[in-house]
Amino acid sequence: MATQQEFESRIEALNRPQIQTDQNDAPKIGWDEIATSLAQVVLSLIKEEGKPIIFISFDGYVGTDWNHAIDEVKNLFHQQQISVKFFNIENSYKSDKELDEQFQPYLGDDPVFGRLYKKGMKTLFDENKLAALKKELRKIKRKKSGDSLQVVLCYGTGSGLSALRGYFDLLIYADLTRQEVLKRNKNWSDLAGKTQSISPKKLYYIDFQINDRHRNRLLSKINFYIDGNRADKPIMISSALLKKTTEAIATSPFRLKPFYEPGPWGGQWLKKIRDLPDEWVNCAWSYEVIAQEQSLLVEVERAIVEFPWTTFFYLEYDRVMGDVPKKRFGGEFPIRYDYLDTMGGGDLSIQVHPTTRYINKHFGEPYHQGEMYYIVAAREGTTVNLGLNEETDPDEFYQAAKLADEKAIPFNYHDFVNNVPSKVHDLILIPPGTVHGSGEGQVVLEISATTYRYTFKIYDHLRPDLNGVMRPIHVKHGFNVIKWFRRSKWVEKNLKQAPRLIRSGKGWREFLIGDRREFFHIVFRLEFEREIEDSTNGKFHVLTLVEGDSVLLQSIDHPEKQYKFNYSETIIVPACLGEYRIWNQGEGVCKIAKARLR
Repeated sequence: MATQQEFESRIEALNRPQIQTDQNDAPKIGWDEIATSLAQVVLSLIKEEGKPIIFISFDGYVGTDWNHAIDEVKNLFHQQQISVKFFNIENSYKSDKELDEQFQPYLGDDPVFGRLYKKGMKTLFDENKLAALKKELRKIKRKKSGDSLQVVLCYGTGSGLSALRGYFDLLIYADLTRQEVLKRNKNWSDLAGKTQSISPKKLYYIDFQINDRHRNRLLSKINFYIDGNRADKPIMISSALLKKTTEAIATSPFRLKPFYEPGPWGGQWLKKIRDLPDEWVNCAWSYEVIAQEQSLLVEVERAIVEFPWTTFFYLEYDRVMGDVPKKRFGGEFPIRYDYLDTMGGGDLSIQVHPTTRYINKHFGEPYHQGEMYYIVAAREGTTVNLGLNEETDPDEFYQAAKLADEKAIPFNYHDFVNNVPSKVHDLILIPPGTVHGSGEGQVVLEISATTYRYTFKIYDHLRPDLNGVMRPIHVKHGFNVIKWFRRSKWVEKNLKQAPRLIRSGKGWREFLIGDRREFFHIVFRLEFEREIEDSTNGKFHVLTLVEGDSVLLQSIDHPEKQYKFNYSETIIVPACLGEYRIWNQGEGVCKIAKARLR
């Protein structure tokens, strides 16, 4: 297994699309190359367009280290003998007290949940301070040629605001992934028992919402895009190369950068399969497609550029999603794939997820959190907790859960919760409102709605997390959404479907294995000895190799558009790809779990 240092330094281009670039449009790597390139652009504008002063907006995602970035630019511009006047746009924000009051209704008092903030970047600004800045910029703009000042650089998150955009000759945007923002956030780094799913509320409900909308409005207007995820070695590309790169990815099969987290119930299977650090006590989660939290690592000439999914998806929505209207899923990628590893670990909490109506009313999210468990690995005799026992009394169950939460009094949850046997390649359906939780001794590929934050834990076995902190329990929310008719007999009849053969040929078959009206996605299993053909038919596919060593997926019309992926790995096939063929690269039968929208 890898060491922690080896794991953290592992930067691999998971996507290598064919992109034609010329020497003048090659990526600029590191501050030296970036500043030198920008200096040449500035001098060219002064010389060729006769502008006495060049105005630059240097905008960027929340979490950007502006002190470091501006120090680098200042020093390198000075070496180029270019004089610069700097304005920090964040000095025009409202006071911290005003912003706290503004955001409080969206954050509330719950330690985990809030409500999505749907207003824009402009709401961060003090109108009087913004007016004063505009007045100062107008004053400088009236300067005559011959003055010593050559560049005015307005920097900070929001400097490309529409109210200021007309002043600028160049617009630069420095982007970050959500994962990198979390690493840089002190509230996150100090958070005991942190996991991606309970990141600081203000980041999830406020900052990410504002910054995604702001950046997306700027993407068609910027001149240069900076991957700022490696602070000491950022990468700058032109807007033309940005669009060329994202289009190349979106017209081929592609893979997101997975990320992993230990947890109180985590097992040992993922550590071995994914060569994770030996010093990790376990790995509970592997996020394969939890799209808005992830990124794409892309080879662009000599650089490996990391694009946040939200940046890529905004630019390439139609190619990936086909004709799915943006309003249907709030502009998000709707299907999530992640692993839950309890092999040598423990049972998950007893939990339940909300319906669309509940999640929208209370949290402002656009759609539900429904799940399906695909069993990838399991020991003999494993089970999944699913639904309620026939004799379960709601009041008794509620009182037991409440006493456990408030007074740490344990109870035997099996008195209330039904369980079903599980074996490899079973698919277990968990519509919203169904009490559930994976049992110990198995690896679950969770195929579900992308909404991921709203796990209402009813009972967590009075078990602390890896830092000794008790995880939040939400008994009230949980009991508000439980569907009480989902008991043993109903579960047996409805939530474990027999595979149905839908097509076959020599050496291959496709089964429909999961389809209920409560879900907007359908799950299939492809089984083949040497090869199988399929078509997106205008709908994206999400594929995981659940049996076999490795396979090669190749577009039939454009064979250069291909992706080789290994056992346990997940890729996305964009809607625009059309017909494709999958080739077995190893021995034995291959099996692939495939999900698409209905």
